[in-house]
Amino acid sequence: MDKEVLHRFFMGTASFEEEEAVCDWAEASPVNHEELIKERKCFDMMLMHPVKETGNAKRFSFNSFAGNFLKIAAAIALVVSVSFYILNSSIHKEPLVAMNRIEVPPGQRVNITLSDGTNIWLNACSELVYPNSFGEEGFRKVKLKGEAYFNVSKDIEHPFIVETSQYDIKVLGTTFNVKSDCSDDSFSTALIEGSVEVSERNAGHNKVRLSPMQMVRLKAGKMTIDSITNTDNYLWTKGLICFENIEFPELMKRFENIYDIQINIHNTKLHKYKCSGKCRVSDGIDFILQVLQRNGNFTFKRSEDNAVIYIN
Repeated sequence: MDKEVLHRFFMGTASFEEEEAVCDWAEASPVNHEELIKERKCFDMMLMHPVKETGNAKRFSFNSFAGNFLKIAAAIALVVSVSFYILNSSIHKEPLVAMNRIEVPPGQRVNITLSDGTNIWLNACSELVYPNSFGEEGFRKVKLKGEAYFNVSKDIEHPFIVETSQYDIKVLGTTFNVKSDCSDDSFSTALIEGSVEVSERNAGHNKVRLSPMQMVRLKAGKMTIDSITNTDNYLWTKGLICFENIEFPELMKRFENIYDIQINIHNTKLHKYKCSGKCRVSDGIDFILQVLQRNGNFTFKRSEDNAVIYIN
């Protein structure tokens, strides 16, 4: 398959005939499908070059936590895959829609701009599925696992929908943060600007509308609205770790994702120790733990391979 045709397919600028040819070729054999995935990864790596792309090419930028080495490491660890489908009717075929998936590794965060101009920050251990380009449907939809900060491009005729495991967030043009963790059924949406409607997918009547500086989260399995009194929790996009009156074990879970390290707490007195503070990711976990030691009365050490921190 011609690489120029594949690149136009990835960018969403290929003709219908070219898109159909790519899909037919990829479905013809597992070898072709593997070659498509390989070429897609190479294409996205090229997009990370500082030269600006034009047209509908997506722009990626990585914020490094430890210099250029981690930029390269994040690029290698980033998993990007492409899938596609054909919608058939009894009369004609609808256009093909190429879908992308980004998985952010632990210790990294990713910034992406979609074809409509919507800007998204993805936090560590998060996943986003989005189309190459938005079609003529009445909505723009992406799927999220984990945490993301959205600045949605306004388009009244095409609402933007963020689909999580249980809830959908519908917006027209706004800035908000979504956190959805399938492992513990936690969910929250914090609205900074604009207006959003949050609804439970399997119970359409169960929905809430948020105003600026409000957030909705699950409490005892029910959606509850609270006011946002501190926006520090959403400064993770700038490489800051902010925490207020948070229990020590919960904070350590955050550090595990941020620094891609396992933390074992053996000091049971720390289970109710509540912490407040603000630091930069670049400070490093050893320095942060040394600061927390001042009031926490604990010691810590690393394993020989540096993969585990033991707190006593």
